[in-house]
Amino acid sequence: MRATKLLVALIAAAFAAAAAGCGDSAAPDPTANARPTPAVRPAAGSPAGAPDEFASTGADFAQFCIRCHKADGTGGVAEFDGGKTLKVPNLRERGRDDSDEELAEQIRDGGDGMPPFKNRLDEKRINDLVRFIRKEFHGRDAAAPPAR
Repeated sequence: MRATKLLVALIAAAFAAAAAGCGDSAAPDPTANARPTPAVRPAAGSPAGAPDEFASTGADFAQFCIRCHKADGTGGVAEFDGGKTLKVPNLRERGRDDSDEELAEQIRDGGDGMPPFKNRLDEKRINDLVRFIRKEFHGRDAAAPPAR
């Protein structure tokens, strides 16, 4: 019932916004009167509307890892400026048998051609990347990392 009311309110708001702009010949400024949209919180116990626990970690992966490991984690040959190439491991296979700490250490300190990320990512973000890799590429439950 609540979802239906919300849907009806959103549709009505969309129609009202469309009607308000019908007579204008100039394109409206999309940032005019912009306000942050309040987050819709799901009812307790409702997993369907639960926020993605890895949203910010996915952004870190996109910013720091995709260039070499690719979006699907398969790695391969990465090409860099100046023609340098590097064979990058497949995250779907590499690290599967390593402990979470070993995987975090690889991200933190680098090695084998991988740069260190300890100066760009704090421990929480590194541990979140480990959990992300475990879930997305190793098919494991992403348990909370141990406290350091």
